[in-house]
Amino acid sequence: MASHNKSLITIVDSHTSFREGLVSALSPFYEVTHYGDSRSAIKMLTEDVPAIIIVGEDVSPFNSISFIIEIRNNPDLNAVSILHTINEKNRRLIEDSKNTGVSNVIIKPFKPNELTGRVSSLINKGVEKEWEALPDLQRNALQTSVGVFNSISDALLTDDTVSFENVKGNCQSLVSSIENNDFISILDGVRNHDDYTYAHSMRVATLLTLLGHAAGFKNDDQLILSSGGLLHDVGKMYIPLDILNKPGRLTEEEFEIMKGHVGGTMEYLKKVDNIPPAVFIIAEQHHEKIDGTGYPNGLKGKDLNELARMAAVVDVFSALTDRRVYKDPMSTSKAIGIMVNEMDGHLDQHYIKMFKTILVDARLLV
Repeated sequence: MASHNKSLITIVDSHTSFREGLVSALSPFYEVTHYGDSRSAIKMLTEDVPAIIIVGEDVSPFNSISFIIEIRNNPDLNAVSILHTINEKNRRLIEDSKNTGVSNVIIKPFKPNELTGRVSSLINKGVEKEWEALPDLQRNALQTSVGVFNSISDALLTDDTVSFENVKGNCQSLVSSIENNDFISILDGVRNHDDYTYAHSMRVATLLTLLGHAAGFKNDDQLILSSGGLLHDVGKMYIPLDILNKPGRLTEEEFEIMKGHVGGTMEYLKKVDNIPPAVFIIAEQHHEKIDGTGYPNGLKGKDLNELARMAAVVDVFSALTDRRVYKDPMSTSKAIGIMVNEMDGHLDQHYIKMFKTILVDARLLV
């Protein structure tokens, strides 16, 4: 059974050493089950349906193509993503595999990070496909936001940027959903997305806009908040995944690298034309603390901008309640309790009280 915080991946491959190598590469990030023969696998797959089935070349007693066809003909499994691992020399099997309706083929030999990248991409495609069942406004909010985020990720590879007007325009559906008090499906929609930086940023964008709405911000100002929330952590795209998703406590050196995401975000934003000052403030100050112990500038008390105080509240709340590969999401009531009782010197209690009222009204405080 998959845990609440990890997607279930099932590996079927008769070669023990290769199968164990896949398990080793994936188990830090996913719940993994594995089978050495396809007959045992097909029985168990229907009992605990995985997000992805990774099929090897040899899955005795079936051949891999017959096994994939068996999966596709099973009504309980035919929607599951299939990743077929095939040796680069086996050209015929590569062609046959594509004709069976596999979701993706990965050519051996491959590196562990290529494998995890393919798996993550397939999980995200599955999550994003579920968005198609949502009402137009909420579906559009999710689809446009992930589109913007992916565009920024692509732009970083070429030292390019995505225009702020594009980001802001694509946040209108999110703002409209909040104005219509119909935003829960947006928060639920990103919960299982495998791109943590996107999922966290979209939750912050939603919750920050919600807090701004309660504080009396009008539509255009809410668009600035939602855009700021979506952009506040783009610098994390520069952080190595082994640090970003590390299950244990970060070393001092790793934490210094992690803190560098603020500088990375600012470096990116400075290249974008017409970024409002509010977006810079949200990005640069959301890790500052009222008692001066935050980063990157150690701002204290009245030196913290009101927008930064708001952003810090929702950023901490989201971090506590986010689903991570190494932890279950914390309950909203426990998160608020920690923020009130243990972070009095860090967070603005006025905005925590306002935010708690919002959660109660939305029936999210559980």
